[in-house]
Amino acid sequence: MTVKTEYNYATKLKEVLKTGSEPYLMTGDQYKESLRDGRRIIDSEGEEIKDPVTHPHLKRGVETIARIYDQQFNAETKDFSTYLDKDGKRYNTGWKVPTTLEDLQIKRKMLKANTYESFGVFGRPNDYGPYMALGFLAVIDKIEAEDPQRADNIRKFVEFSQKHNIISADLIVDPQTDRTIPRTERKGQLRIVEERPDGVILQGAKSCGSIAAQAHFVTISTVLSPGLDEDAAIWAAVPINSEGLTIALREPVTRLDNNSFDDHPLDSRVGEEVDGMLIFDNVFLPNELIFSKGNLELLNYYNESGGLFHWHILSRLAYRAEIFAGVVQTIIDVLGTGSIAGVRDKASDVFAYAIALKSHIEAAENEAELENGVLVPSRSIITAGRLHSIERYPEIMHILRDLSGQGLISRFTKKTWDHPDVGKKLDEYLPGTGVTAREKNRFFNFLWDLTTSSHAGRVALFENLNATNAPVVRKDFYNIYDRSESVNHIRDFLNLPKIEG
Repeated sequence: MTVKTEYNYATKLKEVLKTGSEPYLMTGDQYKESLRDGRRIIDSEGEEIKDPVTHPHLKRGVETIARIYDQQFNAETKDFSTYLDKDGKRYNTGWKVPTTLEDLQIKRKMLKANTYESFGVFGRPNDYGPYMALGFLAVIDKIEAEDPQRADNIRKFVEFSQKHNIISADLIVDPQTDRTIPRTERKGQLRIVEERPDGVILQGAKSCGSIAAQAHFVTISTVLSPGLDEDAAIWAAVPINSEGLTIALREPVTRLDNNSFDDHPLDSRVGEEVDGMLIFDNVFLPNELIFSKGNLELLNYYNESGGLFHWHILSRLAYRAEIFAGVVQTIIDVLGTGSIAGVRDKASDVFAYAIALKSHIEAAENEAELENGVLVPSRSIITAGRLHSIERYPEIMHILRDLSGQGLISRFTKKTWDHPDVGKKLDEYLPGTGVTAREKNRFFNFLWDLTTSSHAGRVALFENLNATNAPVVRKDFYNIYDRSESVNHIRDFLNLPKIEG
């Protein structure tokens, strides 16, 4: 195929930003328009999506993201969702480089608002995308040693992203394939197949592109594994509307044929981030968007570059845990089961889960350290919190379902309630404590969406695998937790040789 040498990935963004009142912020409507940039998306029916804003697989998720964009202009939220820079202009807080504890706390305040807006079912909300690029800044000395120009590319990309209010998805995972095939021979491995004076040509794929179809860029990093070739070692940013890039979406897990708020309060309003595989068919990537290539040594620094996005992941889970605490209390309230000791015990487990995650976040922030001018929360504390969150999550979901009793089973649709004979009987037979039967039914329909539906199952799978699963996190924790002081104290007391590190 013929590859264009021009790259106009910012043209649509610039056009959209010109239509607003703020030069570096987009409203929800501007965000929607920014997605109409020529990107190529194939839905689960095998059809090419003509408009990502109105397509039924994407539109509810797009609407949720648009509402989060609008928080930048809301008097109650703009002071933490945006910030005033030294130039007197307002930018999105997600792209602010954190240098102080207050920066992290304000970012987390924005994250809380985003999580409450989506009830945490978006694993990659608007403000998640910056953290891979900001993580690159945290290890920029290592990139500088490779190539000062590429280090400068990272700085310029962060500045570009600040000024264009973009959403960036991160791509790390390679396609799941036959592992008996050597890495160098796997067809799906994303790699550089041609180098040109002005950039490179990419071929292959990346999996699990959460929110990519609803974003503007994807930020790519490769994780080191045995047998990786230098041409597959790349850190870069790729515009979603790049020629030759196709996003193949998974099937949706929210119902498309029922938009009733009463029947599916969460799914009908929030929608979903739709994962997809990104297929690169001779995609041209300009030099300015390449941050590292061919450097296998750099790929060992996943934990170092991932400190901020791991902090974001755990923070979002902590706010989801707060929502779960509110859910469990609402179950108790509408069923009138608060006098049962076993119910209170199980509710306390949910409350303790929320407190534990919050405590990990605050402790990690209090022990944060500046790395190349970027304040990064304690990796060991964040890793311990991630491990706790992953391992307890299924149990918390079970508690919410268990305390609901038949509430999650005896659920009825709005059409059933509207039946002239049946509805009256349901109103009479199924009232809750302090709520009508219909109100109780709406709550348990919401709880179904949150804990039991196909969407809930997808979110649970995502949380388990997001930024590595429990066995890998446990291994990482063993390697990074610093116990040298206590070990040497014991050795010193017993006159044993001290150890280093």
